Amino acid sequence: MENQPIVSVIIPVYNVEDYLCECVDSVINQTYKNLEIILVDDGSTDSSGKICDDYAEKDERIRVIHKNNSGPSKTRNVGLEHAKGKYIFFLDSDDYIELNALEMLVQAAETNDADLVFFEAHSFSDDGAEINQGYVVKGNYKAKGGYEVLTELHNNKDYHCAIYLLFINRQLIIDNTISFLESAYCSEDMLFTYQVYCCAQKAVQCKKALYNRRYRSGSIVTSKKTQCHFRSCRDVYEEIRDFSERIGKTGDYMATEYTVRCAFNALDTYKKISKEEQVFCKEEYNLLKQDILSHSAYGNPSLRMRCYGKAFWFIYKVFEKTVGRLLKGK
Repeated sequence: MENQPIVSVIIPVYNVEDYLCECVDSVINQTYKNLEIILVDDGSTDSSGKICDDYAEKDERIRVIHKNNSGPSKTRNVGLEHAKGKYIFFLDSDDYIELNALEMLVQAAETNDADLVFFEAHSFSDDGAEINQGYVVKGNYKAKGGYEVLTELHNNKDYHCAIYLLFINRQLIIDNTISFLESAYCSEDMLFTYQVYCCAQKAVQCKKALYNRRYRSGSIVTSKKTQCHFRSCRDVYEEIRDFSERIGKTGDYMATEYTVRCAFNALDTYKKISKEEQVFCKEEYNLLKQDILSHSAYGNPSLRMRCYGKAFWFIYKVFEKTVGRLLKGK
């Protein structure tokens, strides 16, 4: 046990009293025992905080941090600040992992001398029904640089930005000063995961579904979109743009593709919020479009038309479909 690396499991907790025990039990009962479990209570108003404290009394590997509510990004950063393990694993408090998950991930990382391991998940609803969310990686990927793996995953439509599908060497995070964007209320995984892949010297695949992802009503994922969601996605887009520039990837294929993806995500999120909410961030939305166009829409015609307005977007999509049919008819 002394020679085994410590794994820091970071679990942000907020009002999940109905699911928290299943989550924590799946960690404390792991076949891999050399763990520290960091429960960060983000100002829960139900019994979640007490449940955390009760677990800490029973298992000395568990540390509980209580803080004022500030959202998932800040909460995860607090967990990172307190982590001491060689490896970092993020687990959402309404989900759970397979009992041999951490043993398999440590083995994959240590055997391959990798600083990043990516793996799979299966998803389910509150009533236990299976949901197809595409968390299965179809291809087989050789261990190589993270940016190369990211490019291959993207090209094969196998890339998933969920942070809970990564097992990360903490030194990678420290050396590259990676953290969660605290202004981000959603889509923060898109930034963090991208940065981790770009900075990883070696990424390796573990082709197993080790994570169990619960979709429930009232979660951030399923909640109605607001102006906060739009601003979060916009901030993520801007950080992705700036980060790619800092690491010298501006104009590179993968970095450009990812920036375009985040730009579309921000534009789409604005369209999903109510008309009343749009009023409060209309100017910011227009500035976002101006910024995208100032970068020549990253060479993406569809994104450019989207920024010009609905009429141009409609005409372009009709043209795109027409040309597509003509080419298929040849």
